[in-house]
Amino acid sequence: MNEILIRKYVKSILKNGISKEMAKEIVMTAYEVGKGKNMEMYINYAIDLTYGSGFSQKVKKHVD
Repeated sequence: MNEILIRKYVKSILKNGISKEMAKEIVMTAYEVGKGKNMEMYINYAIDLTYGSGFSQKVKKHVD
């Protein structure tokens, strides 16, 4: 996975007050599950499951 892309998603997660280690774990898991596609949906869903923040309702589904 592209290091720049990882940093982009980790930084966006860090802005929500989530620890750096947890942010990296969420991004790597989202990449593996989504196979590099529609990562924002998987990231927001993981944050919802872990923290109950309601992020997954903010993202529109992207169909390729």
